[in-house]
Amino acid sequence: MSRDQAIKLSTEKELDLVEVSPNAKPPVARIMEWSKFKYEMGKKKKESKSHKSEQKEMWFQAYIGEGDLDHKLKRVTEFLDKKNQVKLTVRPARRKRYDRDALTALMKRILEKLGEKIKVDGYAKFEGRNYVIIVSPKR
Repeated sequence: MSRDQAIKLSTEKELDLVEVSPNAKPPVARIMEWSKFKYEMGKKKKESKSHKSEQKEMWFQAYIGEGDLDHKLKRVTEFLDKKNQVKLTVRPARRKRYDRDALTALMKRILEKLGEKIKVDGYAKFEGRNYVIIVSPKR
C-alpha cells in the first residue's frame, strides 16, 4: 500500500507506523505500538547477550593440601555449572625446586576428581613454568 494510505490507517487505529526494513526494495513498514516493539527488541538483545560464556581461571600450587584442593575444586564446579570454561593452572611453589612430575601428577588428580562433569578443550601444555589445561562443562 502507499505511504499515505499506511499513515491514514495507522492514525485511524491509533497505532504507530514503524519502518521495519528500510533497506528493502520497497521499504517494509508495520502498523504497531512503538513502545511494545522497542521493549521486545531490547528483550531479544539482552537474551542474546546472556548466552555468552566466560573463561574463568583457577590456580593451584604444586604442593596443595587436600582441604584446599577440595575447596578450589568446589569453586571450579560452580563455574562449570554456570556454563563457563575454566582454565586450570598448576604452578610450582616459588622457592621450591621446579618439578614437572609433581605438576603433572597434581593435574591428573584434579582431572580425576572432576571426573564426568568436564570436557577437556585442547591439551595440557606448559606455559613457562605453569602447567595449563582448559576444560568446559559437558553438555
